[in-house]
Amino acid sequence: MIGPIFLRGELIEGFREHLLNVPYYQVIHQGISCVDNEMKKVSTDKVNEIINRFAHARFPIVCSAGSKSTIPFWDYHLALQYDEDKRTAIICELLMREPNQDHCRKALLMAYYVLVNPKMGVERIQAPMNLSHLADCKEFEAIRMEFIPHQNITYLS
Repeated sequence: MIGPIFLRGELIEGFREHLLNVPYYQVIHQGISCVDNEMKKVSTDKVNEIINRFAHARFPIVCSAGSKSTIPFWDYHLALQYDEDKRTAIICELLMREPNQDHCRKALLMAYYVLVNPKMGVERIQAPMNLSHLADCKEFEAIRMEFIPHQNITYLS
């Protein structure tokens, strides 16, 4: 079964090995949208940098395929940090296997439903890109989206 899990403990080394062998697009890196990046396998140094960012993120959400799958990690992964008041989770890293709207939509929905709830205490998610095109998607009809053009930021709440 495929599902979101927090990247902690023993999973970190498995995720490192996965990133060394599987090419990904870095759609968001260090909190900056870089949707024009090409998919590629990255060097050991770059993988270590990505792992470090995920390991130190407050919410390192990876899409796991489960222990019985031959592919341990799936198509999209996000690392999010709190803002100052700890009510907004800011996407600082987003890795995707394919640069299509479907994966971006699924990654955002995964983060939203994992974090924006009373148990986690997060009220909204901040993404450094224009996501207003997703407002018409059926899956987003219950989610309020606010795009701030001069900052190129979308809030999901």
